[in-house]
Amino acid sequence: MLLTDYIDSVYGTTRGNRARFLKDNPDILPQELSRWLKAGLKIRPETGEIYKPVSRRVRIPSAVAAGAGVFLSDDLRERVASLATAQNVTTDAMLNALVEREELCRKLSLQAGSDAAVPEQQIAGIVSRYFSALSERSETVAWHRVLEGLVRELTESGLLSFHTGNVAESRRLNIPRTAYYWYGGFVAKRVAMMLGCYDIYLWNEMRRPDSDVVFVGDARNVVACYFICQQMCRLLKAVRLNWRKQQGTWGSRAELDEAAHRYTQRLAEGIMDNGIFIGGDEQNSYRLYDYAEKHYAWAMR
Repeated sequence: MLLTDYIDSVYGTTRGNRARFLKDNPDILPQELSRWLKAGLKIRPETGEIYKPVSRRVRIPSAVAAGAGVFLSDDLRERVASLATAQNVTTDAMLNALVEREELCRKLSLQAGSDAAVPEQQIAGIVSRYFSALSERSETVAWHRVLEGLVRELTESGLLSFHTGNVAESRRLNIPRTAYYWYGGFVAKRVAMMLGCYDIYLWNEMRRPDSDVVFVGDARNVVACYFICQQMCRLLKAVRLNWRKQQGTWGSRAELDEAAHRYTQRLAEGIMDNGIFIGGDEQNSYRLYDYAEKHYAWAMR
């Protein structure tokens, strides 16, 4: 691709496009750019390399790459190269593999959409199997291993989507209000973020001792959110009760209860600091928030 065509594609054809290019590439002098354009030098958009007779690279910022729609930003190119190195393949082979996987996921997603049935029992069974390896004495690292393995299996089985087609919502998950305040709300929000969904707190009257949460997002992802959050809240309750029982009588009942809740809260924060995130760009997040506002306006106040 000619360098002049690249500049026109990325920075537009209006006056000042070369100045914008130079602003993103301060190491390139204006006179150098003029010589390269007159000589008709070419650029490899996938690497940002200007070749023959010079060997220089240009920066491709994320915003510029997204606007052009056909170029990889520097950051994304480095991430792809890192993946390729880890798998001992070329960058082109890694990109092809990622595209093929995405095409397969889309094909499976369309098939699942035509069936209109989400395999809830299958998802529930997988979630239950992974959480059975945990107990009230499990350390944070064990929780991380379980969540990583669970999300990996659900993804490889086609039971999680990286994109949201038609927005769906889960069943209402009931969480005791005290538990929701201390750790349940945080867990629900982070599980939703982890799987590219949005959580809605359906507040009830103050006299009712429970809370309801509903997840919105891809039909399969919201089911996974429901069962993962349900299992986590059950197990965290067991953690709290076990820790409370071990404390003896060093304080009043209220003091011991608060200390137990704070311990469980800190554990939940450590568990959810796991780096798992399968998607949810700004446009997708807006769609989910817009759905929540339309269907649960009373809960969004």
